Amino acid sequence: MSESSRLGRARGRMLPVAIGATVALAMLVVAPFASAATPNPIASGTTTLTLNGGFNKQLKKAGVRLAAVKPSKLKGTKATFAVTGGELEATTGTGTIVQSGGLKFTWGKKSVALTSLELSTKGKSLSAKIGGKKVKLATLAGVSASRLGFGNSVAAKKLTLTGAGAKSLSAKLAQPTKKGQKAAKSPFKANATIGATTSSVEPETDNVVATGNMTFVGDPTLLGKLAKVGVELQLISPTTASGTTFTSPISGGTISPLGTKGTIDSAGGLKLVQNLNSPNGPSTTITLGSIGVDLAAKTGGVEVIGESNFKEPGTNKEPLKLGNLGRSSIADLTNITTTPSPATRTVTVSATGTIQAIAAEVLNGFVKVHQVYQTEVIAKEEAIKLIGEGKSQSEAEMLGLKIGTEKAAAEAKAFEIKSGEALGSFSFVATGE
Repeated sequence: MSESSRLGRARGRMLPVAIGATVALAMLVVAPFASAATPNPIASGTTTLTLNGGFNKQLKKAGVRLAAVKPSKLKGTKATFAVTGGELEATTGTGTIVQSGGLKFTWGKKSVALTSLELSTKGKSLSAKIGGKKVKLATLAGVSASRLGFGNSVAAKKLTLTGAGAKSLSAKLAQPTKKGQKAAKSPFKANATIGATTSSVEPETDNVVATGNMTFVGDPTLLGKLAKVGVELQLISPTTASGTTFTSPISGGTISPLGTKGTIDSAGGLKLVQNLNSPNGPSTTITLGSIGVDLAAKTGGVEVIGESNFKEPGTNKEPLKLGNLGRSSIADLTNITTTPSPATRTVTVSATGTIQAIAAEVLNGFVKVHQVYQTEVIAKEEAIKLIGEGKSQSEAEMLGLKIGTEKAAAEAKAFEIKSGEALGSFSFVATGE
């Protein structure tokens, strides 16, 4: 039998309610949000290598032919490569740029391909696989970087062939000689200027600056149900409220240039507090901190802490006093709209959220605890009336409990919170670095 089925059968009984709420809260710890890294992962781009005139002339003089390795292209002295990976720090351009394709050198009957080109602005180098072995092909000089919308433009004014690069190319292209014949001199010399490169890259995601606000508008029907079972919404600073609209400062995260990926978090949050009016009545607080969204997963999430003095009957166990449960997904996002602005490196996002199944179970924990409490309250009230009408105490208590159970159950059914119900809406403007 599923936990949901057990919860359904246990309605009105205190112990199964406690166990059900415990399991639901424990299961809530799902879909953790990834934290943002300092460098931005590169999604795409283009690198152009412009061969130095002298280097190109030397190759032609020696009879070395150049060709592009697909999907690269070569036209005249310009070779273009598709950028397929790497990562760069957005504000400095420090990092690596990985290219697909390559260049093929042919000398006589020998040929060798330069592939897996990797440009490092930190190491100021260009490495490549030469005949399957990774080699530091060239050093970079005059390296500069600038922002290009969400991405970067990176340039190196001078690429100088390394000794290891010259040696590897010369060995792979060494020409066969006949007995007594001198070997042809290799055109690849250490410290020769190969050319210059420019790269334009687009990140998979850009780090989000802690500026602006995230607005969450709670669904009035949901908030009404919680209010009727004695749940009060309290603010966690610096979150502010105006009616059912809650505003929290954006604290960071990541955002893709089109707003289709990324996790955006905010500071502050909300507390759901239920204190039922009795000297020994149960008190439960669920903290929903750092309200945020995961655009790739299309979910909304929070940092969850569950605290309660609710005790299982006849024991000192406090099953709802669970402590910090960590980052958890609570809502599915729908009707997502994004408006990117590369010029300002911003993406405006709005979405509606519906309650996920486990989150609904957690919120229903408030309803069920209230049901248990109401059963006891109504039972006592009804028993007093029945005694006044001449019933014996034992008979009055038995009938009072039956009436209390039925009335509290009917009330709880009206306040039940289901998976797929509206949670509210989210909106914000994410600003990239």
